[in-house]
Amino acid sequence: MFRSAPVLGLCLLFLTAPRAFSQGGGSEVPPVDESSFAGKPISELNADEVLQLVRYSYTTYNRNFTGELRMGVTKKVGFHLGLKPDSISYLFDDPAQIIFLETKNRSFTLLEGIGGAPMKPVSPSKFDEKIRGTDVTYDDLSMRFLYWPNAKIVREEKLKGRNCILLSVPNPDGAGAYASVDVWIDKMSGGMVKMIGRDKGDRPIRRFEVLSGKKFDDVWMVNHIRIETVTGPSGSTLVSSTNLKIQATAP
Repeated sequence: MFRSAPVLGLCLLFLTAPRAFSQGGGSEVPPVDESSFAGKPISELNADEVLQLVRYSYTTYNRNFTGELRMGVTKKVGFHLGLKPDSISYLFDDPAQIIFLETKNRSFTLLEGIGGAPMKPVSPSKFDEKIRGTDVTYDDLSMRFLYWPNAKIVREEKLKGRNCILLSVPNPDGAGAYASVDVWIDKMSGGMVKMIGRDKGDRPIRRFEVLSGKKFDDVWMVNHIRIETVTGPSGSTLVSSTNLKIQATAP
């Protein structure tokens, strides 16, 4: 049955796409049945229901992890990730910062607190601002597109050997950097495998891709994601790249 379905943040972006990939470049873990939602297999869902399935798949976690954002050889930004059924939190040090995604009642509120100050809503004007000098923005952490209406199924195709559904999701409010987002959803796990954010000229400007996964205790999770800022008509020119890695469970 459907229950409260939170939006996921970037780490969740693909993070808990359990069973989609195993450690070591994307080889498959033991096969499972195709994901289902509201009593229907994913192949029979419309685009909005597919997005609901993705949100639903992130409601069962109550775990903490440590992770790192890395750009090049020298830039490393550590963080603490907390996953709860109704919230996602990212904690950074130096300076102290918490980015908190509240995911109650099938909606979300993105909050931020810096230096121990009370948390306040993040202004839409900051949605496309990069966090800690990486390629990850507030828009990426909030993953607002999972709640945008009027998504369309473009086609089904294989990606990294996985059977995927490609969705195109238009931005209804114009806030942030993305005018639309292309999302590849793994039919077996209901998790995202790849995402491309496009600007108003339909040019790719940011690309996310799963590189590998790992089992943390009893949970299979994607543990390595590459986030790239790109330019050019087809997004073929790489501007910068950030690797997001989940390293270990935490108390």
